[in-house]
Amino acid sequence: MATRTAQRTNAKKTPQKTSQKRGSKSASIKDNLSPDTTNNDISRIVGESFQYFDRKPPKSDEECCDRLNEYFAQCTSTGQIPTVEDMALALGVTVATLWDWENNRRQSPARAEMIKKAKGIMQGIDAKLVAEGRIPQITYIFRAKNYYGMKDQQEVVLTPNDPLGDETSEKALKQKYLEDIGSKPIDV
Repeated sequence: MATRTAQRTNAKKTPQKTSQKRGSKSASIKDNLSPDTTNNDISRIVGESFQYFDRKPPKSDEECCDRLNEYFAQCTSTGQIPTVEDMALALGVTVATLWDWENNRRQSPARAEMIKKAKGIMQGIDAKLVAEGRIPQITYIFRAKNYYGMKDQQEVVLTPNDPLGDETSEKALKQKYLEDIGSKPIDV
């Protein structure tokens, strides 16, 4: 543990040349871990997700409800932050399947409501974490847009407006044109 932390610390003190453009960051999780992340932290995080590896999808809405209750109870007792990814694993499905259920595809409306409520609970937890300064705002924004349906949206109202007015006969257009260029009307 100490060796790995020391290696991480030394790596930060000695800048290494990379082929990345100035200002760009690596997308590697390893390169972006907090400096105080330990091997025990990694083991705990892996264990929280991997425990669900052999789970099969629930056979009924009642079983789905029981699994969601079990998942949130476990998060409460262990201090694990609930995530959409782990909730899907706890249900024995992929995130894509969870999205299908939420959108009332391949399952009952009751299951869709359960998933929406569970995600609503997570959304509330995330909002409290960001309000208390416990997670970065950018993390909340990402999760809100990708998991909770929030989006940046600006409404633009376009009102058709004819600058020539209601009268657009050929004679009126000629007159308007001539007035704009400062000429006298020409008989055509």
